Amino acid sequence: MNTSTRSFHLITRCSSSTNFLEKLSMAKQIKHIRFQVAHKAAQMMAEEGISDYAFAKRKAAKFFGLMDGEALPSNDEINDAIKEHQAIFFDEEHEARLKELRLEALSLMKKLSAFNPHLTGPALDGTAGRYPTIHIQLYADSMKEVEFFLLNHNITYETRDRKSNTKDPMQDKKVIPILTLEGSMGPIELLVYHIDDLKTNKLKASIEETERLITTN
Repeated sequence: MNTSTRSFHLITRCSSSTNFLEKLSMAKQIKHIRFQVAHKAAQMMAEEGISDYAFAKRKAAKFFGLMDGEALPSNDEINDAIKEHQAIFFDEEHEARLKELRLEALSLMKKLSAFNPHLTGPALDGTAGRYPTIHIQLYADSMKEVEFFLLNHNITYETRDRKSNTKDPMQDKKVIPILTLEGSMGPIELLVYHIDDLKTNKLKASIEETERLITTN
C-alpha cells in the first residue's frame, strides 16, 4: 500500500470517528433536552392543572426556547417525571388526594354500573395533580342511553367530542363523546365507547379492580 492510499484510509477513519462522536454528542444533547422538557411539563401538569400532554409539552418546550420536534418527550416519559415530582414535593398530600379521587370515582362508577364503567387516566395510574380530572370509560350501544340515565337522575353535564389518539389508524378515526360532570374535587369526564370497544381499550380498572386498588394502597 503506497503512502497516498494509507493517508486516504487514515483520513477516512478519522472522518468516520469524528462523525460518530458528533452523533453521540447530539444524542446525549437530545436525551438531556427530553429530560428537561419532560420534567418541566410534569411540573406544569402537577401544579397548574394542565391535563393535555401535547399542550404541556409545547409549553415546556417554549419555556426552554425550543420548537416542536424530536426533542419532545413521550407521554410515558412525562408520567415518570410526574411521579418523581409528586414523590418529592407532595408525597402524603398526594396519596391522600389520590385516595379521595378514587373513592369519588368508585361511587359514581357504582351508580353507572349498567354501562360497565372503568377508571382510567391519572386517577388510575397515580399521576393526578393538584387540579385533577377524573376519567371514567363507559360502554353502551349509544350515548343517548347514558344521557337518559343522567337526566333521569338529575345529574347535569356538558358534552363535547374528542378524536381517538392511538397508534392504531382505524382507532384514530373514531370520535369519542365525552360527558363532563362537576365533581367535588374537579371535573369528571365520562368517555362513552361502544360496547364492542371494551376488549380493545387497555389501561383501565373495573369497579372491583378500583376497590382493590383503594384497599391495597
